Amino acid sequence: MGNIFKFTQPLRFGDCDLTGFVYLSSFFDMINSTVEEWFEHGLGLPFDAFHLQHGYGNPIVSTSCDFLRPCRYGEKMTVELAVSNLGRSSIELRIAGKVGADERFLARHTTAMISMNSFRSIAIPDDLRSKMRQYAIGPDRLPALPRTPGPAEYAPAHAFRTRQPIRYADCDPSEIVYFPRFFDLFTNVLEDWFAQELDSPWSSDFMGPRNLRVPTVAISCHFARGCRLGDMLEVALWPTRIGRSSMQLALSGSVGGEECMRVAWTLCVVSSRTFDPVPIPDDIRARMEPFLIHRA
Repeated sequence: MGNIFKFTQPLRFGDCDLTGFVYLSSFFDMINSTVEEWFEHGLGLPFDAFHLQHGYGNPIVSTSCDFLRPCRYGEKMTVELAVSNLGRSSIELRIAGKVGADERFLARHTTAMISMNSFRSIAIPDDLRSKMRQYAIGPDRLPALPRTPGPAEYAPAHAFRTRQPIRYADCDPSEIVYFPRFFDLFTNVLEDWFAQELDSPWSSDFMGPRNLRVPTVAISCHFARGCRLGDMLEVALWPTRIGRSSMQLALSGSVGGEECMRVAWTLCVVSSRTFDPVPIPDDIRARMEPFLIHRA
């Protein structure tokens, strides 16, 4: 077992949604902050120098996260980071979030080392690789990945489709979308699907009179290319499984016909009073069914 890098931060008002629970994209902000802290205090290479002085980049390749328990405003989260695999240019991390001794989320997070001049992968420098190895752990410590749909399942004709412009505020100093912003975008697409196709707008029906919520249980995202300011991201969403209270969704995103991401997303319908799972309402389930892929 190698070293584990730890970074503690309070869960603040701005991290949380209207229920007082941490919002999905905030978890990935925490993951990114922990990686930045690790570079500076664990590897001795501040992230600003990594990008601006050395001309390196560290874009996201894939991230997969299981959410074990909800997190609330006012709690203190300790995020633990270890290296599960080092490739020539890729870095796979095991990241766990804890409140006290209670594990709240578990993630596998893979990034790539690139040159910001060419935007192509480069070998991790030997001195940096040596420092990263001090945080290496064995494969038996890795969490299982949520299932990601295969290529044949992508973009069926009956999927819900929407277009999202990439805006200035979405982008980071690398001039591509800061990856936690994608989780805001996924939530926007989900909310649009509920409003436009399931006849259950969150404000006036689902989270209003019905008093329901749809927290994330697990999400797995694979990114094939970056998205830049001015791109028009076309997103398709459809369910791959509808359970009693849970749903498994697939999303795909493309720019100009070129696929840039694939997502597998598991959510659960819960009561906002108790946060316990409740059945998906029959009328909403009936409107979901036409979007479901039926296999022989």
